Amino acid sequence: MTSSRQDASRRGATLITGCGSGIGAATAVTLAAAGHRVVASVHSFHRMSELAERSAEAGVELDVRELDVTDAAATAACVADVAAAYGSLRAVVSNAGVNRFDTFERETPEDYRRLFEVNVFGPVALIRQAMPFLRASGGRVVAVGSIGGVVGLPFQHAYSGSKFALEGVLESLAPVARRLGVAVSVVEPGPTATGLGGIGDRERLDAESGPYREALRQYTANAARVLPGLPSRQPADAVAAVIRDVLAARDPDFRYATSPAGAAFLARKLPDVSGRATADLIESWLEAPAEPRGTQFSRNANPPNRPGSGPIT
Repeated sequence: MTSSRQDASRRGATLITGCGSGIGAATAVTLAAAGHRVVASVHSFHRMSELAERSAEAGVELDVRELDVTDAAATAACVADVAAAYGSLRAVVSNAGVNRFDTFERETPEDYRRLFEVNVFGPVALIRQAMPFLRASGGRVVAVGSIGGVVGLPFQHAYSGSKFALEGVLESLAPVARRLGVAVSVVEPGPTATGLGGIGDRERLDAESGPYREALRQYTANAARVLPGLPSRQPADAVAAVIRDVLAARDPDFRYATSPAGAAFLARKLPDVSGRATADLIESWLEAPAEPRGTQFSRNANPPNRPGSGPIT
């Protein structure tokens, strides 16, 4: 592993955020092993032991950079520097995120703002800065969402709200970006092997939960096992493998569950789990209307670029 730009390839890089541990660390190593030139950002060099262990075990090299995704200026500088160092930016995997688990009446507007800064505004700033480079390379955006961004989960109001917001932004962007040659996808993991995050001080939460206590205790007890209808916990490597396959797809869907059980859970709410049919319909709104009989319209001799030039590696 290296935190410098030594031997930087000019064939383009894949930038991943939130790589210190969990899904981010697994994704960085999985993509590097698949041939990507990975720039792995971490919130702090002091909190990346899992990434270091994984990369050493796999024998892959990563360009590791420190990045606070809530710092818009730092994000812009990082994206520009990566594109300059590697010749192009081939893909962005927006993974950095935080969770929060609490009762509704204990949460404050400040709690919501903190989660939205990391889970919504940070990814939006990252993708916005990356778009000119991705348009130039015909690149990809993959954001790590959550089934909690499709179905609101108990005691995760701020988290689910932020993931809903991110998915809404990207669902709006995807059909337009597609016509500019950039594929945008969201990967929706269910519970992971790291467990229920964002709980913090469990004893204090229990003591201050008041009328929510019984429901809170039962939910956390059930979540420690398997919640009916919810997919069982996945290792981070399984989610990373889905992200790798999305980047390798010739014409990726908008939404990906990370397991058959996750897809079945989303299908309880979404008739179009992959988002393909909805995206195709919305993209048709960006095209010229059907030509009436007997009427001639001038046609664009250079139709918009579409993703599909091959996998991102």
